Amino acid sequence: MQLYNPQKYKSADLIEAYELMDYFPFATVISVADGAPFVSHLPLTPKKVDGRIELIGHMAKANPQWRQFTDCDVTAIFHGPHTYITPVWYAKDDVPTWNYSVVHVKGKVELLYGEDLIECLKDLSAQSERHWPSGWQFSIPEDLQGESLERHIVGFKIQITDISYKKKLSQNRRPEDRAGVLKGLAGRPDEASQQVLGAMEKMYSADGKLKGSHD
Repeated sequence: MQLYNPQKYKSADLIEAYELMDYFPFATVISVADGAPFVSHLPLTPKKVDGRIELIGHMAKANPQWRQFTDCDVTAIFHGPHTYITPVWYAKDDVPTWNYSVVHVKGKVELLYGEDLIECLKDLSAQSERHWPSGWQFSIPEDLQGESLERHIVGFKIQITDISYKKKLSQNRRPEDRAGVLKGLAGRPDEASQQVLGAMEKMYSADGKLKGSHD
């Protein structure tokens, strides 16, 4: 399963890719069995292990997708900030588009049991509480302790073999157009537009020029 990722949008910055997966952990998980895709939507926790990135997750045991995991590679898609870009913001009217950032990863899956499953749940909880703290302390309800937990959920680890990071943030536009997009996004109050604005401000100065260049 390939990601359409033209060179102008392709990024090799694995630190940024990791940060996107960490802050936007709700992923689309895709496996293929007998030529048919199967899709689940799950939070995944990225972890750095010996210089590699692994993804930790779990799903309901009633979900049949986990039974496919040992027979095929899995693709996980993380959607970062995205928003509509109106051509009104360009120096010369053109067509509308959408700015966005995504990470696609492919890898092999290892199922997790016992203490590894509990650690998987702890990791997911810690990641979420770090970004959206509520003061909740990890615990497993009494009725799910012991073997009962494994009757309800399946834990897994995705060992990443390939990662693609795409940032479509007006790289194809002239500096004056990008300046207009920056100004336009700054006037929008919604969180998605502000997140895209923040990503673009890391790349461009207020006049739309790439930082550190003279384009």
